[in-house]
Amino acid sequence: MSKFNRAPVYFAVAQIQFNPILDLDNYLKVIQPAFRDLGFPDFKHEAVQRVIFPFTTAEGGSPVAPSIASQSRYIFGNIGGTESFVLENNSLGFQTTSYDVFPTFSATLLKGLNILHSAIVLSFVERIGIRYLDAVQPNNNETLADYLVSEVLGLSGKLNGTAAHSESVTVMNNDAGQMVSRVIITSGKVGFPIEIGATAPKINPRFTATNGLHAILDTDSSLTQRFEFSIEEVTKRLSSLKSEVSKSFYATVTPHAQKIWSQE
Repeated sequence: MSKFNRAPVYFAVAQIQFNPILDLDNYLKVIQPAFRDLGFPDFKHEAVQRVIFPFTTAEGGSPVAPSIASQSRYIFGNIGGTESFVLENNSLGFQTTSYDVFPTFSATLLKGLNILHSAIVLSFVERIGIRYLDAVQPNNNETLADYLVSEVLGLSGKLNGTAAHSESVTVMNNDAGQMVSRVIITSGKVGFPIEIGATAPKINPRFTATNGLHAILDTDSSLTQRFEFSIEEVTKRLSSLKSEVSKSFYATVTPHAQKIWSQE
């Protein structure tokens, strides 16, 4: 499928979860310069608080209270603040708000993964996930019904009043893994879901210039399965997950939307 000249994707992220590296701090002297050479010289170190829920109970059957553990998170960003790698002791994520095409996106992620593998030698992969956020913002004298199929528009067109919020969620198990497709219709400016906002790059002003009714296509495709680490296998699984994202996207938007986004 051809590339849109005015593509609606304003955020994309892919994450690879692998075997835990408990002494990750010791490898930073090797990893950080390699990410800098890759084009990600901006470096941040954060301490993230995680809630640990125990699987056991205390004597007498009483529940054990959850504990708080601190975990390091390293962020390697580009100069423009539009792309970054997020590294934790069992995962590497690559996120961008300047998405071009999937081959470029996945190639950058895999270069980062190669940096880790060269420094640490990863043993296995536990999970692969890819997530896209698309902003559907109708032009003047158009409505969301011009851009989205009726199945995801909700009941706002059949009820009195002004639409404030509508959400459609579809979960599909497929050969690639599992896909969760959400369509959120809301009013205001385009933004990030709360779980993304903490580390996300800045949104392209093209998407935040308008303030009004719009839809967000939030598509998350993932595979949870342990397999021996291999760049070739990760590449193959990642491509399969992206294929399911594309199927969801084209099943959700109208031919009119595709025509508008294809214009110069």
